[in-house]
Amino acid sequence: MVRFILGISLKIIYLNCRAGEEKPNPLLISMALSAVIIVLMFSISAYADADTLQIAVIGPLSGKYRAGGQAMLDGVNLCAAEINNSGGIDCRKIEVLAYDDQNSKDIAGKKAIEIARDSNALAVIGHYYSSTSIEGGAIYKRYGIPAITASATAPEVTERNHWYFRVVPDTNLQGRFTAVYTRGVLEKKSVNIVFEQDAYGTALKRSFMNAAREIGLGIKNVWGLDSQTDNVEKIFKVITLELQRDVKPGTLFVALQDHEAAELIRMIRDAGINPAIIGGDAIGSHSFLRKFKDDPLTEGSSARYTNDIYSTAFFNRDIGNYETQQFVQAFKRRFGREPDDMAATYYDAAAILSEAVRQAKLKPDLAQSRQNIRDQLNTRRSIETAYKGVTGRFCFDGQGNAVKSIPFSVYLHNKLISAPTQLTPVINYNEIADLQEQLKQGNILTIDDWFVRKTTVIYTGLDVTEISDIDPINGTFNADFYLWFRNNEPLDYRKIEFLNAAKEINLDDAIIETTADNIQYTAFRIKSDFKETFNFHEYPFDSQTLSIRFRHKKSNSEHLLFVADEIGMLRNKGKPLVRNFKKHSVLASAQEWHPRDIMFFSDTHITDSSLGNPNTFDSKADSDISYSRFNAVTEIKRNAKSYVLKNLIPLFIVILLGYVMLFVPSQGPLFVARMNLGVTALLSAIFLSVNATSQLPNIGYLVALDYMYYAAYAIILSGIVITVADLAAIQKNKYNISKQLTRFGRVFQPLFFLTVIGIFVYLYS
Repeated sequence: MVRFILGISLKIIYLNCRAGEEKPNPLLISMALSAVIIVLMFSISAYADADTLQIAVIGPLSGKYRAGGQAMLDGVNLCAAEINNSGGIDCRKIEVLAYDDQNSKDIAGKKAIEIARDSNALAVIGHYYSSTSIEGGAIYKRYGIPAITASATAPEVTERNHWYFRVVPDTNLQGRFTAVYTRGVLEKKSVNIVFEQDAYGTALKRSFMNAAREIGLGIKNVWGLDSQTDNVEKIFKVITLELQRDVKPGTLFVALQDHEAAELIRMIRDAGINPAIIGGDAIGSHSFLRKFKDDPLTEGSSARYTNDIYSTAFFNRDIGNYETQQFVQAFKRRFGREPDDMAATYYDAAAILSEAVRQAKLKPDLAQSRQNIRDQLNTRRSIETAYKGVTGRFCFDGQGNAVKSIPFSVYLHNKLISAPTQLTPVINYNEIADLQEQLKQGNILTIDDWFVRKTTVIYTGLDVTEISDIDPINGTFNADFYLWFRNNEPLDYRKIEFLNAAKEINLDDAIIETTADNIQYTAFRIKSDFKETFNFHEYPFDSQTLSIRFRHKKSNSEHLLFVADEIGMLRNKGKPLVRNFKKHSVLASAQEWHPRDIMFFSDTHITDSSLGNPNTFDSKADSDISYSRFNAVTEIKRNAKSYVLKNLIPLFIVILLGYVMLFVPSQGPLFVARMNLGVTALLSAIFLSVNATSQLPNIGYLVALDYMYYAAYAIILSGIVITVADLAAIQKNKYNISKQLTRFGRVFQPLFFLTVIGIFVYLYS
């Protein structure tokens, strides 16, 4: 059919354009050309669809763990969609192939063979659990296809398998970090351990116990279970009874998967036992919290079960940077819900894999392409080549494990937030003059060959009351807002520096100061001018961001971290602050600007210098001094409708004036009148352009409005050119050409005008 249409179209063009044809039919030629173009476009599209880059994603898309599997797939799909929308990889789109292993080892093995042997997938992302990853990993190693997991943490997944990579810390590192945190931060002296007898739980228990013995953390009881074969409820009743009998039960370390962990904790809490609880990443996953929210017996009271439970976590939104917040917004727009840790980590897995595909030299030979992709992943072996993802910066060690810091979280009011104290690796410990004293005081702890510092988390909230005096020309605005801090360590607020304040702001007079449960709460009211760099590329359809940024001048990011107080900034029965922000506009000049969004996030403000410290001259690690910075970014959009009514309607009248000239005869004295209409319209457009751009500061680039006026110039100039050509044709007695020029101008100008309007509506609506 395609070949038939193409042949007929080319035949029509040939017959109309062959030598000797006096009056070719322009309508037939245009229709034939359109058919050719459409056929070619479909052919190119079909070829492009066939030439895709296939990536396999495997996880539990059905069964008990389908929520986690769907989150995995959603994270990968979002990453693939963003890459495809930006042009793909070398103009080739990523195609995601989804495989359901139901979190079953048997099914995982069969699906792995299907992927590695029978598909054209360049790489694999998955599996969900360690047990299924180990099963699939043997297949991937045998057939030579690279795989990345963002949830399976057992060491056996990557051990002796140089085809498997992991973008999250393994259980060995988690267990040791958790033991040190339990003893050094929570200051607990003894611990009970319950673990799942699978690859995940056994490895987590083993590494925790080894570290506990080294640091003097006593171990009271160790309970193991196999949830596939044991009577889990009976074992949990025994554990609960033994904890009840113990006058001082101490701490409970939970190395179980999310489902079993939730069941045990529910039973313990219902028995009235409240030991300190800390666990691995399965406890720090959103799927763990869902076990309580989805249960009608605990719905609405899940906080009673989860409050004050500590865990390692792969994704803490409150500590995330701007890219993290952008990911959250993009995920919500695409899927209509908040992303969880699985979505975030698998987004990072897809992103780093896509970079490897982009940099690898792909060959027609599938096996060689897979090898090249694995080799590219292997190049990320140091901090200099680390990938910066939405869950943090990481690189791979010799086993393919992620080398990255491990954040700790705590549950509070049905939310998982950053724990009040974090363990931050000390990069340049040589520059610490009193290292031994810091170790003695417990401010710095040791984990294997690492030094980690106790870093205080400052929960920071900001409530904007009003934004006024927005001055794009001078790049300033005025903000009236409340600012508060919650922290468990003293903080010198006078050392807080507002980086973009027009004048110095001193936090001297707090409006509220109180302390409860060793948590200090301090609030301030601030009204001041701030500087902002405005971007006018899309003016007058532009959106702008108004930022309030601050840091602590003395304490760097190893000592304190500002994180968004997501609990404190929740209002109206849990609705986020942004909804209140949109409902009750805080903009004083609401007729010119509309509020769109407000984001709070942390990042690091870096001083790129050693400051002359000789201890850092030869350091191979980052020698920058970084400070935790808190950012409140308000996005506003210009009221384009108001601008169009005030400024662009006059331009439309001018364009209409230029169009009218085409209906004035170009013969005799009327030629001068016709030309005067065109020149007057052109000068009027230039005057309007100068007047419009005078509202902008002195910028060195073109804005959307400039292109709109250039289009107006083109329309008016076309009328002037047609007028001159028309007169020349009449003077040479070529009246037929004169009529065709007039018809062309009368048709061309409206079509050109509508095309320009359509483009602007498409780009800026």
